[in-house]
Amino acid sequence: MKKYSLNAQEILLSFNVVERGYVKMELNDKIVIIGVTGYIGAWVAKKLTDIGYTQIVGTYRNEAKAGQLQTMLPNVKFYKANLGETENWHEVLSEAKWIFNQGSASSPDDKTFKDRGRTKEKGIRMLLQMAAQSGTVKKIVHTTAESTIAYGNDDPSKTTFTEDDWTNEDREGLFDHNMVSKTMEERAAWSFIRSDENTTNIIMTTIHPTHVMGPSFAPWHNDMIYAMLRGDRAMADSQLYGVDVRDAAAMNIALMKSTEANGTRHFASAFKSTYSTLLNLIKEQFTDEQIKAVLGHTARIIPGDEAADILSHCHSTSYYQDMVPRMLNRIEYKTNYPDVYAYQYTEPNTTVIEAMEKMLKDKNKG
Repeated sequence: MKKYSLNAQEILLSFNVVERGYVKMELNDKIVIIGVTGYIGAWVAKKLTDIGYTQIVGTYRNEAKAGQLQTMLPNVKFYKANLGETENWHEVLSEAKWIFNQGSASSPDDKTFKDRGRTKEKGIRMLLQMAAQSGTVKKIVHTTAESTIAYGNDDPSKTTFTEDDWTNEDREGLFDHNMVSKTMEERAAWSFIRSDENTTNIIMTTIHPTHVMGPSFAPWHNDMIYAMLRGDRAMADSQLYGVDVRDAAAMNIALMKSTEANGTRHFASAFKSTYSTLLNLIKEQFTDEQIKAVLGHTARIIPGDEAADILSHCHSTSYYQDMVPRMLNRIEYKTNYPDVYAYQYTEPNTTVIEAMEKMLKDKNKG
């Protein structure tokens, strides 16, 4: 990625004046953050607050989390609202101009990956329909995932993926429901945006974070470090792409302001590493007692080439074709738009260390 001398805050502040390729967001414009209590959403709210935006609305599902975040961000107005349900959305979207969507519809009745996908399709369509009906919404930045781009590939020789690629949600044997449901959701969103139903010509940009790590703004979040490395279990070593949560939030805002990003999909990825590299860094920087306090037992990591040999009998499966190239460090993510989101990424060591320190701090408070 291209490096710049300005930091994220300075770049975002500079966008408050009209520049080529950027839209001016007025400080008193109404901004909606759907899923404001989420890992990225809370940081989006914090960064917008620091820049000086005064009409920030956040939607939530969990009352306790919203109440705690309200004390941390008293300028944000909170509404309980679920995607897929109509309650409160007219008020949330009234006079709104900019939407950051960190949320996704879900239902306890969903039984299959496709069920989850259909629920998410209905939720995103409802949101976009109501945004169009508001008559004021100009643009939405929809956060989805790398899982909508780089999986379910039928061609085992393909190792480089860009934002032009799509996960094949119909590929038999996909092992993660997000690969199916989030892809179905994103396709439904683009279908609406490009259809006659988009009567007010709302613009959309999608952001596709890789493994999101780094210190949480709110104390209830555990990042991908916790998800990946905790637990008394064995796991295959593998490459991974990652991004600091604060950079993912800054990138949301940068993409909202960029006219060059209109109608396009964007990886959010700052570095490439492996599970074993992250675990070794943690063991170098923290005591066994500290690691146990955060992660409990840590996973036993099997070298990637050994894991690939173990899985060789299932070489024709989607899991093998998706994961073994990652175990062997062969997959490359290459953005089509290296200059659209122009800010300095946080170094991975800083991300990991500050994430562990924040989780320790939150544990000690608890």
